[in-house]
Amino acid sequence: MKMRVLFLLVTLALSACGGGGSESSTPTATPQSPTSDESTNDTNTTSGSNPTASPSTEPNNGAVDQNASDDLADTQNVSTSPVVDIRLPSDVVRKGSVITIDSVIEGSTEGLSFAWTQISGPTLILTGADSASLTVTLPSASSINSESYTFSLTVTDSAGMSTYTETSIESVNAMTELQASALMQQATLGATYAETQSASGMSESEWLDQQIALAPTLHTPLLENYPDRDNPSHINRIDAWWKASLSAPDQLRQRVAFALSEIFVISDANTALRGEPEGMVAYYDMLLKHAFGNFRTLLESVTLSPAMGVYLSHLGNEKANVVLNIRPDENYAREVMQLFTIGLNELNLDGSLKLDTNGNTIPTYSQTEIAGFAKVFTGWTFAYSARWDRPSRNYTLPMHAFIDYHSMEEKTLLGGEVIPKNTGPHESMQLALDNLFSHSNVAPFISTQLIQRLVKSNPTQAYIARVATIFNDNGEGVKGDLGAVIKAILLDEEARKYSSVQLHSGKIKEPILVKLHLWRVLNARSELNRYYTWNLTTAYGQGPLLSPSVFNFFRPDHKPNELQSLGLVAPELQIATDSNMISTINGHYGDLVWRMAERKTTLNPNTIYMYAQADIEMLTNNGLQPLLDYYDLVYFAGTMSDTTRSALVDLDSYFVNRDAPLRVAQLLYMISLSPDFNYQN
Repeated sequence: MKMRVLFLLVTLALSACGGGGSESSTPTATPQSPTSDESTNDTNTTSGSNPTASPSTEPNNGAVDQNASDDLADTQNVSTSPVVDIRLPSDVVRKGSVITIDSVIEGSTEGLSFAWTQISGPTLILTGADSASLTVTLPSASSINSESYTFSLTVTDSAGMSTYTETSIESVNAMTELQASALMQQATLGATYAETQSASGMSESEWLDQQIALAPTLHTPLLENYPDRDNPSHINRIDAWWKASLSAPDQLRQRVAFALSEIFVISDANTALRGEPEGMVAYYDMLLKHAFGNFRTLLESVTLSPAMGVYLSHLGNEKANVVLNIRPDENYAREVMQLFTIGLNELNLDGSLKLDTNGNTIPTYSQTEIAGFAKVFTGWTFAYSARWDRPSRNYTLPMHAFIDYHSMEEKTLLGGEVIPKNTGPHESMQLALDNLFSHSNVAPFISTQLIQRLVKSNPTQAYIARVATIFNDNGEGVKGDLGAVIKAILLDEEARKYSSVQLHSGKIKEPILVKLHLWRVLNARSELNRYYTWNLTTAYGQGPLLSPSVFNFFRPDHKPNELQSLGLVAPELQIATDSNMISTINGHYGDLVWRMAERKTTLNPNTIYMYAQADIEMLTNNGLQPLLDYYDLVYFAGTMSDTTRSALVDLDSYFVNRDAPLRVAQLLYMISLSPDFNYQN
């Protein structure tokens, strides 16, 4: 009988170890260690039993088996450990929140004691550690990273039987409105109040993932003909850019594509592309499609773009012909190295210059490599051309190759790599682009420029190295993952500034992005939904795909005289000429004062107006200070200085007796000129 009772005890103990159904908890039955007396009593003392009786050998005559009765009595006296489950408020919780972790007990809770303990994670104050529910206050965000915590619960009954359970939670950031605004200053073309509200409460990483997952808003479907014209013109391309930039939900993609357009530069400003709006829009759409893709794929798409082929003259590029005095054009061969991939000098991972034993910089390429790449880019022309000398002039499809016009000579590339003789145009192209992509400069060279376009003009070497490391390996062994690179740039400590503030932590805003930010917040539009903005480069010094040369509107290493001694760059100040700044000031005045819709009695259907009814109502109903708080959020991301606020108060006092629309217009105009607003920080 003792063996049977022992078997029943083991079975019951094992069944009690099942715990609850939560995947995040791990219950374990842990009975208190019994004394020898208890062990003897459990196994030997059962009410109504005769431990010395021997089993009956008589046939069963219907009487109750005495041994079975003894076993049942023994099991009724066995204590089982509590069955415990843990219920979390959610799988993911937010930093700075107060959460309660509940225990769920199967059956009666009478006589139970509870003991909660924190096992891992930053130390927290536990409230209710001896009760059924544990309350903890998670610390506010101090970094971009999530925090993990593990807690244990031991539940003990009156008989001393215990169940031990563990559970883990992960806490992530919950952006405030100001934090969301700061991120979106870097990651959008100018966030509206509604967009900022929508992003607040999410973590930075969640918002970025959400944006990356959005389908691209392409510009080609927005390209419309000018009224009474059979084909679109240059102004229609600009109109399409405004429509997408102002209303596209995939703002991160639009911002990154704009940044890429200033690295992989083409322009229809006084070039052969002026009359090819379809081709220009197709090129911009290509940047949008590849904004979060692989850099190697983007590089190939740029190389085979007919718009790029025309702009840098490798479309129609022919192999050498001594008799006809033809040699391969070297234009694209130079720029694809100097501007699009590796730069002029060898770099360390952190973007610093490599030096030879004499302390001199090391050039990345020579005339030999230029000549080699020039041969690679021969034999390419418009897709579906009937003959080499009868091109189709299709600007929307990647270029095709004519092997008869491709150089079959040996081609020397970077690092001494050689493409053998008689290698055709397609294979030569792949080998050449692979050769560029494999160069160690690509990661720091491109990473630095993307940081400058999105976050700050003067990133530290450590920042560049961190991003370049992700460029070289996204964590899954993939090089050139632009989506991972963009996330690394925007989630870096130097971008988010949770624990430290760099001395030089921002950048001058590009004039066209200042205008775009104001337009987005003020819902700029015309009644006919047309955005015909002529002479953007004259008024603002820049415009989409309107650079004066392949070197963009400004160089990434531009140093104004005032910053020379500090060793700092300010690329955007290269276009801050006297004439440009005067034109920009006049442009803002025209937008914000002359063309505020609420100041008009009638509207011209072709004119683009600003709409500030919400601002006007806020000023009228709540006063000036709440309106300035709102402006601090949507235009400054919380960086409005006391000096700027004081100037705005003084300005409004001058117009205080005028109507509210004029007061708002004047405030917005001063904001457009303020140093705080024109410096993204």
